[in-house]
Amino acid sequence: MGDIPAQVADIDLAWLNRVLAEEAGTIEAFELVPLGQGVGILGQLARLHLSYAPGHTGPSTVIAKCQSPAPENQGLSAAMGFYLREVNFYRHLADHLDITVPHAYHADCGPNGLPFILLLEDITDAYCPDQLAGITVDEARRILDVVATLHCEFWERDSLYALDWLPPMNNPLYKAAQGLARLRWPGFVERFAPRVPGGFLSVLAEAIEKYPAMLDWWITQGHATFTHTDCRAENYLFGGSQGEDAVTMIDFQLSTRHVGAWDVANLLGGSMDVDLRRAHESELIAFYHQRVCELGVTGYSLERCWRDYRGSLLQQAVAAVVVSDLQGGNERGDELLEHLFMRPVIAAADHGVGDLLNNF
Repeated sequence: MGDIPAQVADIDLAWLNRVLAEEAGTIEAFELVPLGQGVGILGQLARLHLSYAPGHTGPSTVIAKCQSPAPENQGLSAAMGFYLREVNFYRHLADHLDITVPHAYHADCGPNGLPFILLLEDITDAYCPDQLAGITVDEARRILDVVATLHCEFWERDSLYALDWLPPMNNPLYKAAQGLARLRWPGFVERFAPRVPGGFLSVLAEAIEKYPAMLDWWITQGHATFTHTDCRAENYLFGGSQGEDAVTMIDFQLSTRHVGAWDVANLLGGSMDVDLRRAHESELIAFYHQRVCELGVTGYSLERCWRDYRGSLLQQAVAAVVVSDLQGGNERGDELLEHLFMRPVIAAADHGVGDLLNNF
């Protein structure tokens, strides 16, 4: 445990040389530059600039990721297994996928996920869309193409169910989130009620009461796959050192076994300007559906895709209540959280998802 830095500021030269011994030569010095002010919510990021002893080589920079410094965010991440999950992803899966993800030089955490650290390949000269401004239609289409590729690698395959570290959506910890939603509901209402479309608060309150049944219902519906589950703008890098046309997927703390439309709803409902989503979501959902069918998924209709999309928006609206006490860390982070909480709620209300409550 003492061998895992608790924060990026705790990383020292001896530790770096020890954990990078198989990936790099002797490091003589390094400079740590904090990253992602108002971007990392569950994690703390920094770029390490590495200088090597004469005759030794290795990556000139690596990205270090540790747990959030905010106790509330740490507690939620440990309770939900987020840090353990990302370590397992990079240890067991990342280098075997058909999509582009950073290479992990080192991944480790304590038994309960704390402390937690990753040393990742630095995708240089790439850009990621601004979560606050929202993604363009072209960016959404390119991300959905990557997401569809990931989904089709695992769609109801034995390899999906062999991932014993990847929880199904109805795991006990997620069901227990109902208690968190109930606890945070009064504060959510006080903070957000004026911005919730008329009548949807009552739908959301009922969805919280039916949340465990909702998660069990999903499992009975089939068409499960590996979902990124944090499919938002700033978890995708465009171009850079991976190649001009590359889209690199990052941040796998929330990954689960769920329906692929969760990621579609997560992206369009959470990372697009509301008016832009309303104008283009039909064509983007049709594009995603076409891609998964082209990549080999069978027996999955566009109608079923739409139902999964709407159901995912309903679940994401409950999730917004569950995490509504997360701390952004600064002004931009607080504004980011406002968008992450409210955009899916507005999208769910737009689609009148209350009729789905009769299924649970």
